[in-house]
Amino acid sequence: EMQRYFSMFKTFISLFKNKDIRTKILFTLGMLFIFRLGAAITVPGVDPGKLVSGLSGNDLITMMNMLGAGSWQTFSVFSMGVGPYITASIVIELLSMDVIPALTELTKNGQKGRQQLDKITRYLAVVLGYVQAYTLTLTFDRAYGILSDSSTTTYLFIATVMTAGSFLLVWIGDRIAAYGIGNGISMIIFAGIVANLPYQFSSSY
Repeated sequence: EMQRYFSMFKTFISLFKNKDIRTKILFTLGMLFIFRLGAAITVPGVDPGKLVSGLSGNDLITMMNMLGAGSWQTFSVFSMGVGPYITASIVIELLSMDVIPALTELTKNGQKGRQQLDKITRYLAVVLGYVQAYTLTLTFDRAYGILSDSSTTTYLFIATVMTAGSFLLVWIGDRIAAYGIGNGISMIIFAGIVANLPYQFSSSY
């Protein structure tokens, strides 16, 4: 058993001896650090104290954090995570299954078709993300009074910031996929789940 663990340790060490792999690992860690840094930055105009007390122990919010890799307890700029993009991907995938002929045709056009589908997915994700951000901001404010200025302009501003944050995460995921290790979107979701484990263990205790 000890020999097996020692062999795994030697394999892990050998990864860092390879310059290309080491660069990819460090790049991925750097991108994930930016993600966790942004997850700690609260959207301007929000009172996180009222939000934390209101959402304490809320299982729905915990699930949203896990799936979207966001941080709703602090209403951060990355609160929505990559959720809108994932939702849009599922919608486009379903619509491409002989529901909308134009989308079905794109799936048959190889790499060029996939690029077009990805572009459509991102446009749809912007719309879904903006609607989600606006709706949740309005809901949380009316439920817990988290904003100092409860005006439509403030709602629109916060929705814009959060949608931009969500797509910054999608961009980070693209960079990880291109220059780092693994699927970038999956890595961001994984990082969000791991970051929430201490909170979940504490709540369970």
